Amino acid sequence: MPTGARLSTLDNGRPPLAVDLDGTLALSDTLHEALIGMAAHSPRRAVRLATSLRTGKAAFKRTVAESVRFDPANLPYNQDLLAFLRAERASGRRIGLFTAADQSIADAVAAHLQLFDVVRGSDGTINLSGVAKADAIEAALGPSFTYAGNDVVDLPIFARAANVVLVGPVQRLARMLPPDAKIEATFPLPKARVEVWANALRLQHWSKNALVFVAPILSGQHAALWLSIPLFVLFGVLSSGTYLLNDLADLAADRAHPKKRFRPLSRGAIPARDGVIVAFAMIAGSLSAAALLLPLGCLVALFAYLLITILYSALLKRIAMVDVSVLAGLFTLRVVAGGMLVTTMLSPWLLTFSMLFFLGLATIKRYAELHRVGSTMVNGGIARGYSQLDKPILLATGISTGISSIVIFMIYLINEQYPQAIYSRPDMLWGIMPILLVWTLRLWHLAVNGGMSEDPVLFALKDRFSLAMGGIILLILIAARL
Repeated sequence: MPTGARLSTLDNGRPPLAVDLDGTLALSDTLHEALIGMAAHSPRRAVRLATSLRTGKAAFKRTVAESVRFDPANLPYNQDLLAFLRAERASGRRIGLFTAADQSIADAVAAHLQLFDVVRGSDGTINLSGVAKADAIEAALGPSFTYAGNDVVDLPIFARAANVVLVGPVQRLARMLPPDAKIEATFPLPKARVEVWANALRLQHWSKNALVFVAPILSGQHAALWLSIPLFVLFGVLSSGTYLLNDLADLAADRAHPKKRFRPLSRGAIPARDGVIVAFAMIAGSLSAAALLLPLGCLVALFAYLLITILYSALLKRIAMVDVSVLAGLFTLRVVAGGMLVTTMLSPWLLTFSMLFFLGLATIKRYAELHRVGSTMVNGGIARGYSQLDKPILLATGISTGISSIVIFMIYLINEQYPQAIYSRPDMLWGIMPILLVWTLRLWHLAVNGGMSEDPVLFALKDRFSLAMGGIILLILIAARL
């Protein structure tokens, strides 16, 4: 018996089994994901599609199905239920797929799984849901059937079924069934837990938003430093919302990726509809809170971050060298946002350092990605706009910008910080230069030799050497001010 299923003893044999698709056999909703993908990649077509709603749900689903490219192999299937169905099929049981999704979607899934004797979906006129689905099941399988479903919309079908298979919120569904309902099997699916949402929101990436503290700390303005705390939080909330939107837009590509397919939205642990709701709530909430709590410049920086991130996800991340420049700009924008809290003008030397320094880190990330996929790329094949031929360019760009940023940082300290008398012993700040130089060269050494397996910023937060170097820099800054 497959894991997750609990079978009861039936005294009336095994009637034919009718299975729902969205939320039951698949841990996703094909219509929602098609609409999200269309909104992300063909927004004009998505707007025009809205007019077809006037002709009814079935016609709308048909129009959507004809407008998108659907790959049934990419769906996150309920593996426990799928194993159960295969066992039932092997024993000779008749199985049908009955779904409110369009018939073309149902046919594609059936052709992929090779499990079903009967396949029925919405036909452009009738939306196969509720009573209409129950009628279709009885017409195809007879009056005695077992139905596998996951939603309250399936209650009319459960009421007419001889036996039921409950999927998803099985306890809630069981309480709604008639007292004499015979539950043949259950496949409970837990709601997304805190750790699942934390993974989807990429809370570990919030560390990048610590850049908003740079200008307030260097300026020595305590009021700005206190305001940078809510700015840090709001940047985190906004960035998490954009991460959700990015994952939703890239569902198909992520499911074909060896690692990204395990992301919560990709594997169906979080429904796409919930992802959309949470993403827009986080984005709207962060911008609204910024308008109430922070200076106008911070709000403008947050809004610019949102627009650039959306443009990056939709287009720019596929353009070689432009993508790393945009990533460096997004990091620098965090520094700019923090600079909006201080009363003095943000130093152009600091901004130049930030842009060059983070351009160096972005090229490390791309170089490491090319190094990892090198063995799977045939004849210099393209990966996200890059080929193996681009590795020398990335290497030269990354090392030169990294070292240049360190020189710019020292010029910033000499020209901008020494005259302000913030540091009682400014000569100690020179100790920062060799530390940054060694750290930058070490990252490139690891990337060239295949030792950089992730985002260099996240790598630094886990790497003991990097943490030690960061601690020494912090001690130098403190000692220089004492």
